[in-house]
Amino acid sequence: MKAALFVGGWEGHAPTEFADWCEDLLTRDGFQVDVHDTLAPLADPDGMRDVDLIVPIWSSARSAHQPEFGNMTKEQEDGLLELVASGCGMAGWHGHMGDAFRDRPTYHFLIGGQFVAHPPGWPDNAVPSDDFVDYDVTVTRPTDPVMQGIKSFRLHSEQYYMLVDPSNEVLATTTFSGDHLWWIEGTVIPVVWKRRWDQGRIFYCSIGHTLDDLKVPQVTEIIRRGARWAARAQ
Repeated sequence: MKAALFVGGWEGHAPTEFADWCEDLLTRDGFQVDVHDTLAPLADPDGMRDVDLIVPIWSSARSAHQPEFGNMTKEQEDGLLELVASGCGMAGWHGHMGDAFRDRPTYHFLIGGQFVAHPPGWPDNAVPSDDFVDYDVTVTRPTDPVMQGIKSFRLHSEQYYMLVDPSNEVLATTTFSGDHLWWIEGTVIPVVWKRRWDQGRIFYCSIGHTLDDLKVPQVTEIIRRGARWAARAQ
């Protein structure tokens, strides 16, 4: 089985380090991994027919202090949609997947959501060190194969507030306090979900601002299982 790993984007998200982590995780799980630092292969879907899983490690510029660093062309988006619709899986986490390609709304239709904020920080004026909060991840489908045996847990990191597709199959959620934005107190936002796109499977986890986040045992296992599910390896 092969996973195509597309590496790039805002250096604040350390794309190469994340790619190395993911390559190791997938290789140990029996995948053959190809690593790219460009989205160009997506424009040639016929050349990627043997790919079972795509893991985007990207981000999108959001403000003046985050310079432009590349985006997806219409040809690349069309190729990605064609690949997934024909059965290729897609799996990813945090802003690398959920805050990428903001000028491509169909991409966000594909993945089932879009990052919008992480209180207390705002995307345009946040000080990264001030963005971390303690929050709970609540497992909502404990019998799902991706979540089986994983208990609800607590993290200290960015808590993603997202706009999400109601057709997602939500596996875990988080509840926002009113400590930073009083009007969102009690709002429940999905953290982990899976969904279908025609014949393809999509998996997403909003955790993963740092490598330490991904190395939390529950998070590592969720992403490992989610990737396997998306690639039809389980």
